[in-house]
Amino acid sequence: MRTKHLIPNHAAGLTYANAHAGAREGHNHHAADRAAADPFEGFPDAVLGLIVSKLPFRSAVAASSISRRWRGALAAAPALDIDFAAAFPAAPRRRTAFAAAATAALAPPPPHHPLRRLRLALDGFFDQLFAASAAAHLAAWLAAAAARGVSHLDLHLPRSRLAVLPPSLLACADLTSLTLRLDRYALPLPPLGRLTRLSRLRLASVHLPGSDDFFHDLFSRCTLLASLTLEQCHVGALRLAGAPRLRELDIANCSWEQQSCIAIAEMPALRVLRYSGAMASRHIVTDAYSLDEVVLATEKPQVKLQGPNLRELLPLVGNARSLVLSPWCIEKFARPGDWSKVRLDKVTRLACIIERREEGALSIAPLLTSCPNVKELSVSVVPSQSKRRRCSGDEVQYDVVCGRGVTVRNLRAIRMEYIDESKSGLELVKLLLKNAQVLETMTIVPSMDGLEQAMFRRRVLKFRKASKNASIQFCASA
Repeated sequence: MRTKHLIPNHAAGLTYANAHAGAREGHNHHAADRAAADPFEGFPDAVLGLIVSKLPFRSAVAASSISRRWRGALAAAPALDIDFAAAFPAAPRRRTAFAAAATAALAPPPPHHPLRRLRLALDGFFDQLFAASAAAHLAAWLAAAAARGVSHLDLHLPRSRLAVLPPSLLACADLTSLTLRLDRYALPLPPLGRLTRLSRLRLASVHLPGSDDFFHDLFSRCTLLASLTLEQCHVGALRLAGAPRLRELDIANCSWEQQSCIAIAEMPALRVLRYSGAMASRHIVTDAYSLDEVVLATEKPQVKLQGPNLRELLPLVGNARSLVLSPWCIEKFARPGDWSKVRLDKVTRLACIIERREEGALSIAPLLTSCPNVKELSVSVVPSQSKRRRCSGDEVQYDVVCGRGVTVRNLRAIRMEYIDESKSGLELVKLLLKNAQVLETMTIVPSMDGLEQAMFRRRVLKFRKASKNASIQFCASA
Protein backbone atom coordinates (compact mmCIF):
# COMPACT_ATOMS: atom_id res chain seq x y z
CA MET A 1 0.00 0.00 0.00
CA ARG A 2 1.31 3.46 -0.95
CA THR A 3 1.49 5.88 1.97
CA LYS A 4 3.04 9.00 0.50
CA HIS A 5 -0.31 10.77 0.35
CA LEU A 6 -0.75 10.24 4.10
CA ILE A 7 2.24 12.45 4.95
CA PRO A 8 1.45 16.18 4.67
CA ASN A 9 3.85 18.49 2.82
CA HIS A 10 5.72 15.54 1.36
CA ALA A 11 6.51 17.42 -1.83
CA ALA A 12 8.32 20.12 0.15
CA GLY A 13 10.64 17.57 1.69
CA LEU A 14 9.06 17.69 5.17
CA THR A 15 9.12 13.96 5.80
CA TYR A 16 9.55 12.03 9.02
CA ALA A 17 12.95 10.74 7.86
CA ASN A 18 14.26 14.24 7.25
CA ALA A 19 12.87 15.42 10.56
CA HIS A 20 14.69 12.68 12.50
CA ALA A 21 17.88 13.31 10.57
CA GLY A 22 17.76 16.99 11.40
CA ALA A 23 17.20 16.19 15.03
CA ARG A 24 20.26 13.97 15.15
CA GLU A 25 22.45 16.58 13.50
CA GLY A 26 21.51 19.51 15.70
CA HIS A 27 20.38 17.96 18.97
CA ASN A 28 21.91 20.61 21.19
CA HIS A 29 20.82 23.43 18.92
CA HIS A 30 17.16 22.45 18.93
CA ALA A 31 16.83 21.53 22.62
CA ALA A 32 15.70 25.02 23.57
CA ASP A 33 13.28 25.12 20.65
CA ARG A 34 11.68 21.85 21.74
CA ALA A 35 11.31 23.17 25.28
CA ALA A 36 9.69 26.31 23.94
CA ALA A 37 7.39 24.22 21.75
CA ASP A 38 6.06 22.29 24.78
CA PRO A 39 3.11 24.34 26.03
CA PHE A 40 3.29 22.79 29.52
CA GLU A 41 7.00 23.40 30.04
CA GLY A 42 6.50 26.84 31.48
CA PHE A 43 3.52 25.95 33.65
CA PRO A 44 4.09 25.91 37.41
CA ASP A 45 3.50 22.76 39.45
CA ALA A 46 0.29 24.17 40.89
CA VAL A 47 -1.29 24.40 37.41
CA LEU A 48 -0.25 20.87 36.46
CA GLY A 49 -1.55 19.62 39.80
CA LEU A 50 -4.89 21.29 39.16
CA ILE A 51 -5.10 19.53 35.78
CA VAL A 52 -4.44 16.03 37.12
CA SER A 53 -6.82 16.61 40.06
CA LYS A 54 -9.69 16.49 37.56
CA LEU A 55 -8.71 12.98 36.44
CA PRO A 56 -9.43 9.60 38.04
CA PHE A 57 -6.57 8.37 40.18
CA ARG A 58 -5.39 5.75 37.70
CA SER A 59 -5.33 8.29 34.86
CA ALA A 60 -3.57 10.82 37.08
CA VAL A 61 -0.83 8.29 37.86
CA ALA A 62 -0.47 7.58 34.13
CA ALA A 63 -0.22 11.30 33.39
CA SER A 64 2.72 11.58 35.78
CA SER A 65 4.77 9.34 33.49
CA ILE A 66 4.35 11.48 30.38
CA SER A 67 7.61 13.34 30.91
CA ARG A 68 9.91 14.62 33.63
CA ARG A 69 7.93 17.83 33.77
CA TRP A 70 4.75 15.91 34.71
CA ARG A 71 6.48 13.67 37.24
CA GLY A 72 5.57 15.85 40.22
CA ALA A 73 2.13 16.92 39.00
CA LEU A 74 0.24 14.36 41.09
CA ALA A 75 2.01 15.41 44.28
CA ALA A 76 0.95 19.03 43.61
CA ALA A 77 -2.74 18.21 43.09
CA PRO A 78 -5.01 20.18 45.47
CA ALA A 79 -7.64 17.40 45.38
CA LEU A 80 -7.21 13.62 45.18
CA ASP A 81 -9.78 10.88 44.64
CA ILE A 82 -8.02 7.65 45.62
CA ASP A 83 -10.42 4.76 44.97
CA PHE A 84 -8.93 1.27 44.94
CA ALA A 85 -11.93 -0.46 43.33
CA ALA A 86 -12.04 2.13 40.53
CA ALA A 87 -8.27 2.14 39.98
CA PHE A 88 -7.97 -1.65 39.58
CA PRO A 89 -11.44 -3.05 38.83
CA ALA A 90 -10.09 -6.10 36.95
CA ALA A 91 -6.92 -6.65 38.99
CA PRO A 92 -7.77 -6.53 42.70
CA ARG A 93 -4.42 -8.16 43.61
CA ARG A 94 -2.40 -5.08 42.69
CA ARG A 95 -2.58 -3.70 46.21
CA THR A 96 1.16 -3.10 46.49
CA ALA A 97 1.24 -1.00 43.32
CA PHE A 98 -1.80 0.95 44.48
CA ALA A 99 -0.23 1.59 47.89
CA ALA A 100 2.99 2.82 46.28
CA ALA A 101 1.11 5.19 43.99
CA ALA A 102 -1.02 6.54 46.82
CA THR A 103 2.03 7.06 49.03
CA ALA A 104 3.83 8.94 46.25
CA ALA A 105 0.80 11.18 45.77
CA LEU A 106 0.11 11.88 49.44
CA ALA A 107 3.60 11.88 50.96
CA PRO A 108 5.97 13.28 48.31
CA PRO A 109 9.41 14.65 49.13
CA PRO A 110 9.62 18.35 50.09
CA PRO A 111 8.47 20.93 49.22
CA HIS A 112 4.91 19.95 50.11
CA HIS A 113 1.96 21.46 48.29
CA PRO A 114 -1.31 22.12 50.13
CA LEU A 115 -3.99 19.45 49.86
CA ARG A 116 -7.56 20.66 50.16
CA ARG A 117 -9.76 17.67 49.34
CA LEU A 118 -9.08 13.98 49.81
CA ARG A 119 -11.32 10.99 49.16
CA LEU A 120 -10.09 7.58 50.27
CA ALA A 121 -12.26 4.65 49.18
CA LEU A 122 -10.60 1.39 50.19
CA ASP A 123 -13.22 -1.23 49.33
CA GLY A 124 -11.35 -4.45 48.57
CA PHE A 125 -8.04 -3.08 49.80
CA PHE A 126 -8.12 -4.85 53.18
CA ASP A 127 -7.42 -8.37 51.97
CA GLN A 128 -6.86 -11.08 54.57
CA LEU A 129 -3.15 -11.29 53.78
CA PHE A 130 -2.68 -7.57 53.15
CA ALA A 131 -4.86 -6.21 55.96
CA ALA A 132 -2.03 -5.43 58.38
CA SER A 133 -0.09 -3.53 55.73
CA ALA A 134 -3.28 -1.79 54.62
CA ALA A 135 -3.91 -0.52 58.13
CA ALA A 136 -0.36 0.85 58.32
CA HIS A 137 -0.76 2.54 54.93
CA LEU A 138 -4.05 4.12 56.01
CA ALA A 139 -2.50 5.61 59.13
CA ALA A 140 0.46 6.96 57.14
CA TRP A 141 -1.81 8.45 54.45
CA LEU A 142 -3.95 10.30 56.96
CA ALA A 143 -0.85 11.59 58.75
CA ALA A 144 0.52 12.87 55.43
CA ALA A 145 -2.81 14.50 54.60
CA ALA A 146 -2.83 16.17 58.02
CA ALA A 147 0.68 17.55 57.40
CA ARG A 148 -0.50 19.06 54.11
CA GLY A 149 -3.48 20.75 55.77
CA VAL A 150 -6.38 18.76 54.29
CA SER A 151 -9.74 20.49 54.89
CA HIS A 152 -12.24 18.10 53.24
CA LEU A 153 -11.91 14.38 53.95
CA ASP A 154 -14.15 11.59 52.64
CA LEU A 155 -13.15 8.19 54.06
CA HIS A 156 -14.74 4.88 53.01
CA LEU A 157 -13.65 1.76 54.88
CA PRO A 158 -14.82 -1.79 54.13
CA ARG A 159 -15.96 -4.37 56.63
CA SER A 160 -12.78 -5.79 58.11
CA ARG A 161 -11.43 -6.57 61.54
CA LEU A 162 -8.36 -4.42 60.87
CA ALA A 163 -10.17 -1.61 59.04
CA VAL A 164 -10.29 0.72 62.02
CA LEU A 165 -9.99 4.47 62.29
CA PRO A 166 -6.35 5.30 63.10
CA PRO A 167 -5.36 7.98 65.62
CA SER A 168 -3.87 10.02 62.77
CA LEU A 169 -7.42 10.96 61.79
CA LEU A 170 -7.61 13.27 64.79
CA ALA A 171 -4.37 14.90 63.67
CA CYS A 172 -6.21 16.53 60.76
CA ALA A 173 -6.82 19.69 62.74
CA ASP A 174 -7.69 21.77 59.65
CA LEU A 175 -10.70 19.65 58.72
CA THR A 176 -13.88 21.59 57.98
CA SER A 177 -15.80 18.76 56.29
CA LEU A 178 -15.62 15.07 57.27
CA THR A 179 -17.44 12.06 55.82
CA LEU A 180 -17.03 8.65 57.44
CA ARG A 181 -18.64 5.78 55.52
CA LEU A 182 -17.86 2.69 57.56
CA ASP A 183 -19.37 -0.62 56.48
CA ARG A 184 -20.92 -2.06 59.68
CA TYR A 185 -18.31 -0.45 61.89
CA ALA A 186 -19.03 -1.98 65.30
CA LEU A 187 -16.27 -0.27 67.29
CA PRO A 188 -17.02 2.95 69.20
CA LEU A 189 -16.29 6.08 67.24
CA PRO A 190 -13.34 8.10 68.52
CA PRO A 191 -14.28 11.47 70.00
CA LEU A 192 -14.06 14.13 67.30
CA GLY A 193 -13.87 17.06 69.69
CA ARG A 194 -10.27 17.78 68.66
CA LEU A 195 -11.50 18.79 65.19
CA THR A 196 -12.57 22.21 66.38
CA ARG A 197 -12.85 23.68 62.86
CA LEU A 198 -15.35 21.07 61.72
CA SER A 199 -18.47 22.54 60.12
CA ARG A 200 -19.91 19.54 58.21
CA LEU A 201 -20.06 15.95 59.48
CA ARG A 202 -21.56 12.95 57.71
CA LEU A 203 -21.70 9.51 59.31
CA ALA A 204 -22.80 6.57 57.14
CA SER A 205 -23.22 2.90 58.07
CA VAL A 206 -22.07 3.49 61.64
CA HIS A 207 -23.32 1.67 64.72
CA LEU A 208 -24.57 4.19 67.32
CA PRO A 209 -26.20 2.23 70.17
CA GLY A 210 -25.61 4.78 72.93
CA SER A 211 -24.27 7.98 71.41
CA ASP A 212 -24.96 10.54 74.15
CA ASP A 213 -21.29 10.98 75.10
CA PHE A 214 -20.15 11.13 71.48
CA PHE A 215 -22.57 13.88 70.43
CA HIS A 216 -22.20 15.77 73.71
CA ASP A 217 -18.44 15.98 73.17
CA LEU A 218 -18.97 16.85 69.51
CA PHE A 219 -21.42 19.70 70.12
CA SER A 220 -19.59 21.12 73.13
CA ARG A 221 -16.17 21.34 71.44
CA CYS A 222 -16.98 21.66 67.72
CA THR A 223 -18.88 24.90 68.08
CA LEU A 224 -18.68 25.68 64.33
CA LEU A 225 -20.63 22.55 63.32
CA ALA A 226 -23.40 23.65 60.94
CA SER A 227 -24.45 20.42 59.16
CA LEU A 228 -24.92 16.87 60.51
CA THR A 229 -25.96 13.87 58.42
CA LEU A 230 -26.70 10.36 59.70
CA GLU A 231 -27.18 7.91 56.85
CA GLN A 232 -27.97 4.19 57.16
CA CYS A 233 -26.77 4.09 60.75
CA HIS A 234 -27.98 1.66 63.40
CA VAL A 235 -29.22 3.82 66.25
CA GLY A 236 -30.58 3.11 69.69
CA ALA A 237 -31.07 6.43 71.47
CA LEU A 238 -30.20 9.66 69.70
CA ARG A 239 -30.01 12.80 71.79
CA LEU A 240 -29.07 15.91 69.83
CA ALA A 241 -28.88 18.96 72.05
CA GLY A 242 -26.63 21.93 72.65
CA ALA A 243 -25.49 22.69 69.07
CA PRO A 244 -25.65 26.49 68.86
CA ARG A 245 -24.76 26.83 65.15
CA LEU A 246 -26.24 23.64 63.67
CA ARG A 247 -28.38 24.65 60.67
CA GLU A 248 -28.97 21.34 58.83
CA LEU A 249 -29.88 17.95 60.29
CA ASP A 250 -30.39 14.97 57.97
CA ILE A 251 -31.46 11.54 59.30
CA ALA A 252 -31.74 9.22 56.30
CA ASN A 253 -32.63 5.52 56.12
CA CYS A 254 -31.41 4.62 59.60
CA SER A 255 -32.33 1.38 61.35
CA TRP A 256 -33.62 1.67 64.90
CA GLU A 257 -33.68 -0.61 67.89
CA GLN A 258 -37.00 -1.70 69.35
CA GLN A 259 -37.03 0.97 72.07
CA SER A 260 -35.45 3.86 70.19
CA CYS A 261 -35.83 7.57 70.72
CA ILE A 262 -34.87 10.87 69.07
CA ALA A 263 -34.51 13.98 71.22
CA ILE A 264 -33.92 17.35 69.55
CA ALA A 265 -33.44 20.39 71.77
CA GLU A 266 -31.39 23.56 72.25
CA MET A 267 -30.73 24.20 68.56
CA PRO A 268 -31.62 27.85 67.99
CA ALA A 269 -29.98 28.02 64.54
CA LEU A 270 -31.62 24.87 63.09
CA ARG A 271 -33.26 25.74 59.76
CA VAL A 272 -33.34 22.50 57.71
CA LEU A 273 -34.51 19.08 58.94
CA ARG A 274 -34.69 16.02 56.69
CA TYR A 275 -36.10 12.82 58.17
CA SER A 276 -36.51 9.86 55.81
CA GLY A 277 -36.72 6.09 55.95
CA ALA A 278 -37.69 4.17 59.05
CA MET A 279 -38.95 5.94 62.16
CA ALA A 280 -37.86 5.78 65.76
CA SER A 281 -40.24 4.60 68.47
CA ARG A 282 -40.53 8.03 70.07
CA HIS A 283 -39.72 11.63 69.27
CA ILE A 284 -39.05 14.42 71.76
CA VAL A 285 -38.85 17.79 70.02
CA THR A 286 -38.48 21.07 71.89
CA ASP A 287 -37.54 24.57 70.76
CA ALA A 288 -37.80 23.71 67.04
CA TYR A 289 -39.80 26.71 65.92
CA SER A 290 -37.22 28.26 63.59
CA LEU A 291 -37.24 25.64 60.83
CA ASP A 292 -37.48 26.86 57.24
CA GLU A 293 -37.33 23.52 55.37
CA VAL A 294 -38.78 20.25 56.64
CA VAL A 295 -38.67 16.92 54.78
CA LEU A 296 -40.75 14.15 56.35
CA ALA A 297 -40.20 11.22 54.00
CA THR A 298 -40.70 8.50 56.57
CA GLU A 299 -41.98 5.05 55.66
CA LYS A 300 -44.89 3.14 57.08
CA PRO A 301 -43.63 1.14 60.08
CA GLN A 302 -43.83 -2.62 59.90
CA VAL A 303 -45.29 -2.85 63.39
CA LYS A 304 -47.88 -0.54 64.85
CA LEU A 305 -46.19 2.10 66.94
CA GLN A 306 -47.47 2.63 70.43
CA GLY A 307 -48.90 6.07 71.11
CA PRO A 308 -49.30 8.99 68.73
CA ASN A 309 -45.77 8.76 67.36
CA LEU A 310 -46.32 10.85 64.24
CA ARG A 311 -48.17 13.55 66.15
CA GLU A 312 -44.98 14.23 68.09
CA LEU A 313 -43.46 15.56 64.86
CA LEU A 314 -46.14 18.21 64.35
CA PRO A 315 -44.12 20.93 66.15
CA LEU A 316 -41.44 20.52 63.49
CA VAL A 317 -43.68 21.79 60.70
CA GLY A 318 -45.28 24.64 62.63
CA ASN A 319 -43.23 27.48 61.09
CA ALA A 320 -41.71 25.74 58.06
CA ARG A 321 -41.64 27.57 54.76
CA SER A 322 -40.80 24.53 52.63
CA LEU A 323 -42.49 21.20 53.37
CA VAL A 324 -42.00 17.79 51.74
CA LEU A 325 -44.23 14.87 52.76
CA SER A 326 -44.04 11.17 51.94
CA PRO A 327 -47.11 9.07 51.05
CA TRP A 328 -47.49 7.65 54.54
CA CYS A 329 -47.21 11.09 56.16
CA ILE A 330 -49.84 12.46 53.79
CA GLU A 331 -52.13 9.56 54.60
CA LYS A 332 -51.81 10.16 58.34
CA PHE A 333 -51.68 13.94 58.38
CA ALA A 334 -54.73 14.28 56.15
CA ARG A 335 -56.97 13.27 59.03
CA PRO A 336 -58.79 16.37 60.28
CA GLY A 337 -58.07 15.56 63.92
CA ASP A 338 -54.31 15.77 63.39
CA TRP A 339 -54.18 18.82 61.15
CA SER A 340 -56.51 20.86 63.35
CA LYS A 341 -53.70 21.21 65.92
CA VAL A 342 -51.25 23.00 63.64
CA ARG A 343 -51.53 25.82 61.13
CA LEU A 344 -49.11 25.97 58.24
CA ASP A 345 -49.58 29.60 57.34
CA LYS A 346 -45.89 30.13 56.57
CA VAL A 347 -45.54 27.26 54.08
CA THR A 348 -44.87 28.66 50.61
CA ARG A 349 -43.43 25.53 48.94
CA LEU A 350 -45.26 22.22 49.31
CA ALA A 351 -44.09 18.93 47.77
CA CYS A 352 -46.16 15.75 48.03
CA ILE A 353 -45.18 12.24 46.96
CA ILE A 354 -48.08 9.86 46.28
CA GLU A 355 -47.98 6.12 45.70
CA ARG A 356 -51.55 5.42 44.64
CA ARG A 357 -53.13 7.38 41.84
CA GLU A 358 -56.68 6.37 42.50
CA GLU A 359 -56.99 7.09 46.22
CA GLY A 360 -54.01 9.32 46.92
CA ALA A 361 -54.30 12.33 44.62
CA LEU A 362 -57.19 14.06 46.38
CA SER A 363 -55.57 13.53 49.78
CA ILE A 364 -53.68 16.74 49.07
CA ALA A 365 -56.88 18.80 49.39
CA PRO A 366 -56.83 18.84 53.23
CA LEU A 367 -53.17 19.88 53.12
CA LEU A 368 -53.94 22.81 50.85
CA THR A 369 -56.64 23.91 53.26
CA SER A 370 -54.06 24.03 56.04
CA CYS A 371 -51.51 25.79 53.79
CA PRO A 372 -53.36 28.85 52.48
CA ASN A 373 -50.18 30.72 51.48
CA VAL A 374 -48.60 28.08 49.24
CA LYS A 375 -47.03 29.58 46.12
CA GLU A 376 -45.33 26.49 44.67
CA LEU A 377 -46.90 23.03 44.65
CA SER A 378 -45.26 19.83 43.48
CA VAL A 379 -47.14 16.53 43.24
CA SER A 380 -45.28 13.37 42.22
CA VAL A 381 -46.73 9.87 41.82
CA VAL A 382 -44.36 6.94 42.18
CA PRO A 383 -44.93 4.94 38.97
CA SER A 384 -43.98 1.51 40.33
CA GLN A 385 -46.41 1.77 43.27
CA SER A 386 -49.27 3.62 41.57
CA LYS A 387 -51.78 0.81 41.28
CA ARG A 388 -55.30 1.04 42.49
CA ARG A 389 -56.14 -0.89 45.60
CA ARG A 390 -58.95 -0.99 48.07
CA CYS A 391 -58.62 0.94 51.29
CA SER A 392 -58.32 -1.08 54.44
CA GLY A 393 -60.17 -0.34 57.65
CA ASP A 394 -57.50 1.96 59.14
CA GLU A 395 -56.96 3.99 55.96
CA VAL A 396 -58.84 7.03 54.82
CA GLN A 397 -60.70 6.84 51.53
CA TYR A 398 -60.76 10.20 49.78
CA ASP A 399 -63.72 11.22 47.73
CA VAL A 400 -64.10 13.91 45.11
CA VAL A 401 -66.23 16.00 47.42
CA CYS A 402 -63.36 16.42 49.88
CA GLY A 403 -61.86 19.04 47.56
CA ARG A 404 -64.75 21.46 47.92
CA GLY A 405 -63.94 24.71 49.59
CA VAL A 406 -60.17 24.48 49.02
CA THR A 407 -58.51 27.90 49.11
CA VAL A 408 -55.32 28.34 47.08
CA ARG A 409 -55.40 32.07 46.55
CA ASN A 410 -51.59 32.47 46.40
CA LEU A 411 -50.73 29.44 44.28
CA ARG A 412 -48.62 30.51 41.30
CA ALA A 413 -46.70 27.44 40.07
CA ILE A 414 -47.76 23.79 39.97
CA ARG A 415 -45.77 20.78 38.84
CA MET A 416 -47.44 17.37 38.59
CA GLU A 417 -45.42 14.30 37.64
CA TYR A 418 -46.81 10.96 36.42
CA ILE A 419 -50.45 12.05 36.65
CA ASP A 420 -52.83 10.10 34.41
CA GLU A 421 -56.55 10.27 33.61
CA SER A 422 -57.65 8.36 36.67
CA LYS A 423 -60.62 9.84 38.49
CA SER A 424 -58.75 11.42 41.38
CA GLY A 425 -55.90 12.59 39.14
CA LEU A 426 -58.18 14.48 36.77
CA GLU A 427 -60.27 15.81 39.65
CA LEU A 428 -57.17 17.19 41.34
CA VAL A 429 -56.09 18.98 38.15
CA LYS A 430 -59.61 20.34 37.73
CA LEU A 431 -59.76 21.42 41.37
CA LEU A 432 -56.48 23.33 41.19
CA LEU A 433 -57.34 25.09 37.93
CA LYS A 434 -60.74 26.07 39.27
CA ASN A 435 -59.52 27.56 42.57
CA ALA A 436 -56.05 28.98 41.78
CA GLN A 437 -56.89 32.56 40.87
CA VAL A 438 -53.30 33.80 40.41
CA LEU A 439 -51.89 30.66 38.80
CA GLU A 440 -49.16 31.36 36.25
CA THR A 441 -47.83 27.96 35.13
CA MET A 442 -48.95 24.36 35.50
CA THR A 443 -46.46 21.76 34.30
CA ILE A 444 -47.79 18.23 33.82
CA VAL A 445 -45.64 15.17 33.17
CA PRO A 446 -48.15 12.45 32.15
CA SER A 447 -47.46 8.81 32.80
CA MET A 448 -48.63 7.70 29.37
CA ASP A 449 -47.47 8.16 25.78
CA GLY A 450 -48.97 8.47 22.35
CA LEU A 451 -52.72 8.49 21.92
CA GLU A 452 -53.50 8.25 25.63
CA GLN A 453 -51.43 11.33 26.34
CA ALA A 454 -53.18 13.24 23.57
CA MET A 455 -56.60 12.34 24.98
CA PHE A 456 -55.51 13.31 28.48
CA ARG A 457 -54.21 16.64 27.18
CA ARG A 458 -57.48 17.44 25.41
CA ARG A 459 -59.48 16.74 28.56
CA VAL A 460 -57.24 18.93 30.70
CA LEU A 461 -57.35 21.86 28.29
CA LYS A 462 -61.17 21.86 28.45
CA PHE A 463 -61.19 22.52 32.21
CA ARG A 464 -62.25 25.92 33.47
CA LYS A 465 -59.40 28.13 34.67
CA ALA A 466 -59.83 30.73 37.37
CA SER A 467 -56.68 32.56 36.25
CA LYS A 468 -56.70 34.10 32.82
CA ASN A 469 -52.91 34.12 32.66
CA ALA A 470 -52.49 30.44 33.52
CA SER A 471 -50.31 28.48 31.12
CA ILE A 472 -50.55 24.68 30.98
CA GLN A 473 -47.44 22.90 29.74
CA PHE A 474 -46.96 19.19 29.05
CA CYS A 475 -43.51 17.59 29.32
CA ALA A 476 -42.46 14.21 28.00
CA SER A 477 -40.32 13.28 31.05
CA ALA A 478 -39.47 14.57 34.49
